[in-house]
Amino acid sequence: MLAQIKPMTLTEQVDTEFEVMDDPSRTFGLKLTNVVEHVKTEHQETFSIYFHGPSDLFMAQGIHKLKHAELGELDIFLVPVGQDKDGFQYEAVFNHTIR
Repeated sequence: MLAQIKPMTLTEQVDTEFEVMDDPSRTFGLKLTNVVEHVKTEHQETFSIYFHGPSDLFMAQGIHKLKHAELGELDIFLVPVGQDKDGFQYEAVFNHTIR
């Protein structure tokens, strides 16, 4: 599924919850907050997606297993990029070659 993900697909899911499945005994949610397109040419598209997670569960940079009601299970490389009083922010960057 990950190879088929396009910015528009994810934009439709902004404000929805992705369940973090790294440890099945301790799942929690991340809210998709934003999709930002960086480059789109005839041969390439690059975009970032941003999540907001709880303040009491920090995730280190790395590949995390996420589950979404519409998109199914996805393994996504997430990087912590910020923190506010409500929790942590994470970013995933996608770079696709268009054929």
